[in-house]
Amino acid sequence: MNQPTSMDKALDSLADALRQEQRVLITCHVKPDGDALGCLIAMHQAMSSIGADSVMYLADDSPIAPEYQWFEALSEAIFGAPPEDHASRTLITVDCGSAERVGNENLVAAAPRIINIDHHGDNTRFGAVNLVVGGASSTAEILYFVLRKMGVDITTEIAEALYTGILVDSGRFQYSSASATTFQVAADLITRGVDHTKIFHNVYETVPLAKARLLCRLLTNMTIACDGRLAIGLLDSEDFEAAGAGNGLTEGLVDNLRAIEGVRVAALIYARPVGAIEPGHHEEPGKPLYRVSLRSSSEQLNVQKIAGAKGGGGHRQAAGYTAEGETAQQVIDYLVESVSRTLEED
Repeated sequence: MNQPTSMDKALDSLADALRQEQRVLITCHVKPDGDALGCLIAMHQAMSSIGADSVMYLADDSPIAPEYQWFEALSEAIFGAPPEDHASRTLITVDCGSAERVGNENLVAAAPRIINIDHHGDNTRFGAVNLVVGGASSTAEILYFVLRKMGVDITTEIAEALYTGILVDSGRFQYSSASATTFQVAADLITRGVDHTKIFHNVYETVPLAKARLLCRLLTNMTIACDGRLAIGLLDSEDFEAAGAGNGLTEGLVDNLRAIEGVRVAALIYARPVGAIEPGHHEEPGKPLYRVSLRSSSEQLNVQKIAGAKGGGGHRQAAGYTAEGETAQQVIDYLVESVSRTLEED
């Protein structure tokens, strides 16, 4: 993330706004990943350090993915129902592309003021104050510069949270959004006490047995299309039951499909278990609600566009959407047609 004069002014303006806040509620998108959770923790600790009354909130009360349960600070977060005084707190959203992705419409509507910090290019700028840098590797990278502008002491715990966000959303530093600045920020965070080996192990090398079994079923149910350039994996409700796995174990599975030689676009289709339906969606009788995660091998293959056509969003190389009222085969057919067209345009 380069910092031209206009960006410096935007950072100064946001830092000034945050320093004036006395009571805040900090949240991120539903089904949070490492970037969302890392920013949630870092923002909370930063605001607390300057004397603000800060509360972390997650609308989704399902378990946090095991990759991130080592974050001790999450024990302070409120899940599900927001705090009773939420309407009197400024709402700070991190890594959230739209108000709907917060997962609680009433919370958003009642907020007296919204500060929106994000790196999704399709962010709807729903805040009174918006800092959206679509080219950044992660929201954590943006937040690093925000905290520096605020004069916050980036402690080891804050640094670990930010580093995790950068690591995860940069695709382990492999996406084209991982710039020289990204590596410079990561290096500075390491000098502040981040044990990068420990974090990598926690996130990528501590796989529950149930997730390994789920991966086996995913690869068994894999479809290869578009002359080997598209890999689609399907996980239905019975797969979760057979593997003894919950919905939170799907994090990162799609990357196993993209790693296959010759694959340029990977898609993971999985049924949302009962009780894990995102706010604003519903499951039709006989038609499970499917979540679709998309990954591409380059920015030229824009999966954000494919997801956006179905009401989803994300980034050019990593996006997703919810398929409502469609069978698994209908979802597969749409992906094959859309990816085929995208590959022809590349």
